Amino acid sequence: MMFSRRKRGESDPRASGSPAGGPGPGVGYFRIGRIRLYQPDPVLAPRLPNGISDLAAYMKTLELAATEYFGRVGCDFGSMGVLVAVGIKPGRRVKFWCDQIEGNLPPDVWGAFVELLEGAGEKVRPDVTGPVVFAMEFLLGSEPPSGFPTAPTAWQKAATGHGSLVVPDGLFEIVFPD
Repeated sequence: MMFSRRKRGESDPRASGSPAGGPGPGVGYFRIGRIRLYQPDPVLAPRLPNGISDLAAYMKTLELAATEYFGRVGCDFGSMGVLVAVGIKPGRRVKFWCDQIEGNLPPDVWGAFVELLEGAGEKVRPDVTGPVVFAMEFLLGSEPPSGFPTAPTAWQKAATGHGSLVVPDGLFEIVFPD
């Protein structure tokens, strides 16, 4: 994540998108929002035998790949969000669920983005002893007016008619079976 220091009352020069103010489309246009861990620490910690730092390194790799990709695309797609949920199972098996929030990227841009994420970080993907899942909120422009949902659409659809499902253990039986 990138942080900048500004004095009180000083505006962020990237917000204008002007060349004098720093990057427009690209790095300043695409940024990470919140990261959501769906499991509490007492459940998550034992599933990460090498510690949380492996998971953090994988998240950082995904963030860098996504930021670099949208920096290269260099188009302004308006203000929208992208919710990326990532499931990891033993054997470093991974599955992504990606939703566009209040916007639509052209199919070629969206397809290339999802494919890039799926291939990114194979070497730093954490080894887990049980299912682990997290979500990253990516922002294009300013964030979507209504915010982000708590879970990807595919999870919500899969859970319909199943009552209460524990994430990820119960949910993965449906959306990420062995």
